[in-house]
Amino acid sequence: MNQTQKHTPQSIIRPYATSAHRGLTRDAVTRLASIALVLLGALFFVGRATPTPADLRNAAINMAVAGYGFDLLSWEVNALGEKLGAAITRPAIAAENGSSSPTDLEIQAVRAYMERAQHIGALEGEINRILAENPDEIQGEAAARVQALQADIDNLRSQQAITRVTVERIIERQVGRELAAAGVDLAGHAFPPVQFTFSEPPKKLVVSPRDRIAIIAYRMLKPAIDLPKIEEAESQIERERNLSAYITRIGGLGAYPSMVVDRASLPWVLSTVAHEWTHNYLTLFPLGIRYNANPRLTTMNETVADIVGDEIGARVLRRYYPDLVPPQETGGAVQEPLNDEEEPVFDFATEMHKTRLRVDELLAQGKVEEAEAYMEARRQEFVDHGYPLRVLNQAYFAFHGSYGTSPASTDPLGHKLERLRAFSPSVGAFLKTVRGFTSPEDVDAALKALESP
Repeated sequence: MNQTQKHTPQSIIRPYATSAHRGLTRDAVTRLASIALVLLGALFFVGRATPTPADLRNAAINMAVAGYGFDLLSWEVNALGEKLGAAITRPAIAAENGSSSPTDLEIQAVRAYMERAQHIGALEGEINRILAENPDEIQGEAAARVQALQADIDNLRSQQAITRVTVERIIERQVGRELAAAGVDLAGHAFPPVQFTFSEPPKKLVVSPRDRIAIIAYRMLKPAIDLPKIEEAESQIERERNLSAYITRIGGLGAYPSMVVDRASLPWVLSTVAHEWTHNYLTLFPLGIRYNANPRLTTMNETVADIVGDEIGARVLRRYYPDLVPPQETGGAVQEPLNDEEEPVFDFATEMHKTRLRVDELLAQGKVEEAEAYMEARRQEFVDHGYPLRVLNQAYFAFHGSYGTSPASTDPLGHKLERLRAFSPSVGAFLKTVRGFTSPEDVDAALKALESP
């Protein structure tokens, strides 16, 4: 499973049905099923000589998040069924008009949907703020305000439900056209077809050792897992197994169709749709098949998807939504640098990369507690500058560092793959080069061949 770092949709099928007629709630059924899974795991261990340390570690991780596993297979079956039904009953706007070219109606539909999505996000943020300011039961004016906000959200979601599938198909066609134009096509069409759905992706649990930064285990969790349970699970894993744990939201998941969050900017959505499509494409070739073979191959996959996603997303934006292209990309005015008397700007990317380098130094010297104290101090500094990081630990860096172009990464693969793209005549040529890679050494060999006179 491949993911992108950014309300539970009705299309998600719960892995356990509610047994109301027996007096059991859904939570009760979930707990019983979780206990059954743990008992089955115990029987499995009994049948073996001695459980390995990895077995014990994985069992402890599973216990910490029991009942919150995400049922990806059920979700994909449901989502694919919805896509097939929509293709028959709800054609995209341009197809309804008998045209194969983009129309103003298509573009207006996408803009309207995205504006409503961001409005929903803002209203949800306002509700969260009111709840945070009223930790006990809210009453009076605050309660009335929450009720009014929720009514507005419900109304907006009803409007979104009417147009969501149509908007998804429009964006799929727009991204698919740019992929085909970039040379990633079969008979003039992107292959595999671009398929995604606006949905809340699962959250991801990442586990790393404390004395080094590496993903040694991960789990996909239900989107509805709340903050108290997240913090409880992280603490339990850290306390019982002496590991670093981090549960985070992700912006997309490379299932088929892909999952993409809609409460973000349109440029981000377009890049994410193309990013997740790249994972689907690579799955057909050696690089994608080996996604989980080792951390560096994961980094290669994610970095390639970042490069392709950003480039294709920017092309779609320039073609269909030119007014949303950032000024620096259109030749507009660029902000003048600060003079010597002005306070330096706190740059997230620079400061995060600096933090990662220092953490690596401390861990290499065996100073685990000192590294953790440093990360916490830096986390508070990021918060003070407007970046509300809930966690900054080894698992955080293990997750974000898997993206080679991220400031949380120190792997040179990111820059090497960017150079390889710069030497490639097109996105299609770049993908055809990297899709057969099975090791980081393949990147070096390809660069050497392209850079030679």
